[in-house]
Amino acid sequence: RQLAQKGYEEQVLEAALQEIQAINAYEARIPDSSPEEIYMHLSEKRRALVEPMIETDELFVQRWKSVLYTGKDFAPDSPKIYTGQGDRVRSKSEVIIADLLNREGIPYRYEFPLSLSGIGIIYPDFTVLNVRLRKEMYWEHFGMMDDPEYAEKAVRKISEYKKNGLFPGEDLIITAETRSLPVNAKEIRMMIDRYLKS
Repeated sequence: RQLAQKGYEEQVLEAALQEIQAINAYEARIPDSSPEEIYMHLSEKRRALVEPMIETDELFVQRWKSVLYTGKDFAPDSPKIYTGQGDRVRSKSEVIIADLLNREGIPYRYEFPLSLSGIGIIYPDFTVLNVRLRKEMYWEHFGMMDDPEYAEKAVRKISEYKKNGLFPGEDLIITAETRSLPVNAKEIRMMIDRYLKS
């Protein structure tokens, strides 16, 4: 048994060493600029004349952010709550979410209109972008889950997302709170790390 184990471990070690040699050989041949970076190394004047063949993350985010839209209106008597970036939101919890998204470099749109089959236009709290995956997701924060009527509407809304093929943990991020269990920055950061930075 010891001989068999030793022979097996020697084969694994040899295979791992060969992989390391292959990786080192590959790294030695990697060009200084990736195809995506070549466009960004051009002067501004030259960039204006060139259509990039491969869109960099920076250009992708710029294009994503440049979309103009009209969000949901605020009632005249609603409190004026602003994020650190100056975006008006509806709650202090949304300030926490927006400010952490901004701090972590996650592009977002606040209350960007979304058409769902069966109910029409809704306004998710945040439409967010996982830049690495170039994937758009929706973030709903349910802030009064101890109110039975509000909680029922929240469950109905989540159900409508699912009917439209948008599932929690895949396309939809959900946070919730009650008066005695408020949302906190640690929880929001965990959600950002899990869904938007991986």
